[in-house]
Amino acid sequence: MATDEASGRRAGVAHVVLAAAAVSGIAGYVVLVLVARYLTPAANAEFLVFWGALFGVFGVLIGIATETTRSVHAAPHTSGTGARVLPQVVLLAACAGVVLGVSGLAWAPEVLGPQWPQLLAALLVGAMLFVSHCFVAGTAAGRGDWSTYALLVGTESVSRLALVVAATLAGALVGGLTWAVSLACGSWLLVSLLPATRLRGTAAVRGDVPGAGLRRRLVAACAASGASALLLVGFPVLLRLTTPDDVFAGAAPVILAVSLSRAPLLIPLNAYQNVLVTRVASHGVGAMRTPTALLAGATVLGAAAAVVLGPPLLRVINAEYVVAGPVFGWLVLAAGLVGLLTLTGAASIALDHHAVYVVGYVVATSVATLLLLLPLALETRVVVALLLGPLAGIGIHLAFGAHRVPAASQPRIREGSP
Repeated sequence: MATDEASGRRAGVAHVVLAAAAVSGIAGYVVLVLVARYLTPAANAEFLVFWGALFGVFGVLIGIATETTRSVHAAPHTSGTGARVLPQVVLLAACAGVVLGVSGLAWAPEVLGPQWPQLLAALLVGAMLFVSHCFVAGTAAGRGDWSTYALLVGTESVSRLALVVAATLAGALVGGLTWAVSLACGSWLLVSLLPATRLRGTAAVRGDVPGAGLRRRLVAACAASGASALLLVGFPVLLRLTTPDDVFAGAAPVILAVSLSRAPLLIPLNAYQNVLVTRVASHGVGAMRTPTALLAGATVLGAAAAVVLGPPLLRVINAEYVVAGPVFGWLVLAAGLVGLLTLTGAASIALDHHAVYVVGYVVATSVATLLLLLPLALETRVVVALLLGPLAGIGIHLAFGAHRVPAASQPRIREGSP
């Protein structure tokens, strides 16, 4: 009976998080489709680069949510000497804001184009709002409050869609759309006002290690997730930096194809990875079997469907966009490999292999970047880089991060853990 109840709780957790992830994925899809139909191809290429840069920064900062989840989940099994998480997150956010703002003066004119001052400002505001979102979501996940976690995930994406729709109705162009995308990161404030959520005491939550150790783990998690973000949403930036301007001007179709091929697999998986962190921390790597099998099945079916459905769907979005069916199929397979890299990375950090977590993602991103420099056609370079880069990172994670770190303070299985 107890086993059945535990299984029911686990199924409930999966359903509520995956439902929120599905909402998030659909909302993200609609934003990309809406903007592609609304803007000219050249303007949409600029927007997609900003989208990639913004979500690339988010990809770095999501490490805050991952490490907060792990640390808060483990804290009840320690002696109670762990540091408060919020001051460490605020310190990290301040440093990230300074680095992003100062470095942006050098790279933003090249990457973000003629409107770079406005776009860089939107990027900074969105990043700081997202830090707070990551802290609140990570705390909810670490406490096992999955209903609040799911609400945070879903509300952010739906708010982004609503703001983008409002911006298009108001006649905004690239600059206005970027602010709409960025400001949605503050939607956690709306969630915190709801009486049904359990966010009281979030500011006082403690981790499982002292301040210095927690800072090191937060930085390691952000470094690794940042490397992964370049392969995920930051890929348009890598492509722009490795592609001549005249070629990149026609790159919007393949960039959009990459985004559309990934969204059904990776948006739900990214939302689910905090659940995976708590499961692997409690039950070991065996907890990866089911999500890995589901990912493999979805990837194979998705690739087969994309070969047939991808090109006509892309033309429905914009009649000027043409990408061959086999390219779509390869891009979905590549998305599956990036998804597997996400799973092995989550398992590595759950087992406290922070260095392996970082190295795996750095190797994956470095290999992909080097492959983008090959003298091949644009679509061929993209496919090769997105297939072989993740494979290299997966190999690192599996070779060095698949075993639990032996320590007396390892988290025990909680009653009712997911």
